Amino acid sequence: MARNNTPVDKNSREYLLRQVANGRFSLLLIVILTVVNLIMTILDTNTYFLFSASVPYYLVFVGMGIENGFVDGAWNVKGTLTYTGLVIALVIVAVYLLCWLLSKKRAGWLTAALVLFIIDTVALVVITFALYDSPMGKLVDFLLHIWAIVELVLAVRGSRKLKELPPTEEPRNVCTGSAF
Repeated sequence: MARNNTPVDKNSREYLLRQVANGRFSLLLIVILTVVNLIMTILDTNTYFLFSASVPYYLVFVGMGIENGFVDGAWNVKGTLTYTGLVIALVIVAVYLLCWLLSKKRAGWLTAALVLFIIDTVALVVITFALYDSPMGKLVDFLLHIWAIVELVLAVRGSRKLKELPPTEEPRNVCTGSAF
């Protein structure tokens, strides 16, 4: 099996568009997995998907934890703290979704999503060291947050480079000899 050793032109329109698409896909995946995490938290499934925003999850988790005394077993009480955390979490997820939707037309929304996810990552570090006895248990979560940040940085950089490229020429409609 022959391998194609042709170097990739990292300044080509196709390559840059792929970077932007990958960043947008990662952002959409973050939104979806964050929503799934919120649902699973409310249902008290003790399951958590990585590659998601941490702050929305912890807003609901800590609210439920306080209302249930952080005891072992089922957390059946869902009161004001849980639902307040859920509302704030849904607002945060809506902002991420808005960034994804609007980033198709305006690259600045990718930058906004990147800044939000960096803040989320810093919050994850603070929360981990404040709530967990062994922060190393969150290592994979940290690494996936870094991966998402890299994807978003590449998307932002790709969108900026795309702006610097000359516009593509539209193919001209060549007359074939008919009157039209």
